Amino acid sequence: MAAAAISLTSTRIMRAESLERQSRLTIALGEYSFNSDYRAGHYNPLNLAAETRKKFGLGAIDYVSSFWADKAKNAVFLHQLKSNAHDNGIVNHIILVDLPGPQLGDLDASRRKAAVEAHRPWLEIARFLGCSGIRVNLSGFDSNGFRTPGNKQAVLASSVEGYGRLLEYGAQDNLDVLVQNHMGYSCDPDWLVRVMQQVNNKHAGIEADPGHFQEIFLVGRPGETSKIVKGASFDLYSGWKKLMPYSKALNAKTHAFNTHGDETTMDYQKLLAITHKSSYTGYIGIEWEPEGPGRRMSPAEGIEATKALLRRYGASTS
Repeated sequence: MAAAAISLTSTRIMRAESLERQSRLTIALGEYSFNSDYRAGHYNPLNLAAETRKKFGLGAIDYVSSFWADKAKNAVFLHQLKSNAHDNGIVNHIILVDLPGPQLGDLDASRRKAAVEAHRPWLEIARFLGCSGIRVNLSGFDSNGFRTPGNKQAVLASSVEGYGRLLEYGAQDNLDVLVQNHMGYSCDPDWLVRVMQQVNNKHAGIEADPGHFQEIFLVGRPGETSKIVKGASFDLYSGWKKLMPYSKALNAKTHAFNTHGDETTMDYQKLLAITHKSSYTGYIGIEWEPEGPGRRMSPAEGIEATKALLRRYGASTS
């Protein structure tokens, strides 16, 4: 009986330690989950805070710059966005900034400088909203010499320079500037880790996304539909593990679910097991992007399915 009691106590301790370890991961709502509504023309970002809290029971938001870029200079809109978050007890976490045109990793110094200047207003918006920082891309909205000898190393050096300069501006307001494995060479986890190591800045970091482990470039002229150019692909799970030590935000990208509530395009149990073993503490933002059978789910259904999946494997709501 004594042995059984000791065994039971040990089991409870192990479970408590497991729950404590898992509770470090908190769910946020990624604004990108409403991409279909935005493209259909019936999305209002001013409703997001109330929906996040009252409809989905979540307490933090990852914003998307392109969803309200046309209002980025509108003081009335920004004050209302901030007020709505405050009134609903929402943490404004980060802004995912996507700016086609000159890139932070552009091989041309003048275009890199232009990219830095284009991002600076979004740092100001992040500071005003009370965000911890912004997420940027280094390259990938043009081919930028892709597939030419030495190009990947050259873009690495350019990215370190351009990204490093933007980090200096972020540091002035104690804001992080994160890079997502999203576009171009950043989808190569080893390449992105080298960027982090070389900038060596406490405000640098990664927003890890399980949906982007293949190099993708968008090439096209203004006003034309961009052509997708694909490069090398990398193992999701080993890549995720490599990104964890540098990650300050995570995306929970989901595309489709089966009747058991499992995401069918990737193994979330395995992904979150890797996450829980890492030193990461912070938000994981739901990013519902339907593909295949998942297209039958509305944004609300996709968000709820993703939330349930994350909670099943140890994430918490706030």
